[in-house]
Amino acid sequence: MLNKTTHQFAFHDIPLECDVYDADDYPNTRPVFLFFHSGGLVGGARICLPPWLAQVCFERQWPLISASYRLLPQSGGQGLLKDALAAHAFAQSWKAEDNGKKRSVIAGGASAGFFMANLLAHHAKTLPVALLGITGIPTFRHPFFNSSTLLTPEPIDDQDMAPYIDNPVEVGSTSQADKTVFFLDRILPSGRQNADFVQPVVKPVIPLPDSKWYRGCLYDYFLHRNKFLDLVGDVDAGFEWTKSNPDKLAAWPPTVFIQGDKDYDVSVDVTLYVVNCLGIEKATLWLANNQGHLFEATSFIEDQGQGMDAVQKAIASLDAFLSPEVARLDS
Repeated sequence: MLNKTTHQFAFHDIPLECDVYDADDYPNTRPVFLFFHSGGLVGGARICLPPWLAQVCFERQWPLISASYRLLPQSGGQGLLKDALAAHAFAQSWKAEDNGKKRSVIAGGASAGFFMANLLAHHAKTLPVALLGITGIPTFRHPFFNSSTLLTPEPIDDQDMAPYIDNPVEVGSTSQADKTVFFLDRILPSGRQNADFVQPVVKPVIPLPDSKWYRGCLYDYFLHRNKFLDLVGDVDAGFEWTKSNPDKLAAWPPTVFIQGDKDYDVSVDVTLYVVNCLGIEKATLWLANNQGHLFEATSFIEDQGQGMDAVQKAIASLDAFLSPEVARLDS
């Protein structure tokens, strides 16, 4: 039986919590999957995760930990790194063996949440054993993020974003009415989709903004203003180092990317650049035909169409990258 528990894993100006999805009979020799939610580093919430990912972890008896983190711009790059490292330390210690041995961690994230996972590969003392990018952003050191890219019909005025920029530091939140919120009842005890699940009817608890722009639009605002490197450049190492640092490249975790070939919010060119830098021995990209950003956010692993063939192949690649000794897939 899959269970959900919530834990405070750190206090960095404010409490930081994570949701843990696991079962009592999971062996503590299996890796933990540490997930960081989408939202452009400026929004989103840890309760939003794709059902297919919960299914994948359940099938492999991997505890799934979905962690909150402080949002930009208040957190800054160093704050994001501090939060990611704290979540990683918590995942390593989750129901660890009595001898104090740390758990292996697979780190992944959706959209900008993958930037958080990627920080661990750059900065953690013990690296994740693998990375999974779900239409993810591995680096902001790419022309897409530094060429005044405009996603909205017109530029967003400074005054529209001022309330969000001037607010105190916070973590992401969303209404449980959001269709991307994961509920345990979405999947059956067998791990298959619960076709009878009905989304709970709840009133939004988050007040609507006075303007048409919400906090998540800070992503579009910072993108158009070329601000992301100003915010996170101090922790974003990019991938040019792969040309001159063979030792770091050899140690880099195997990395699997999933992306829609019509992703409007994160150019496929960003992912292709990183895959080419890392090389075929370290990275693989599975493109979903005619799909956009976060196309799989409400899908199940057994779904047909809607690009889920790319997700299924990506998970097979992840399994192949992981040795049986790490993944315990043979036990």
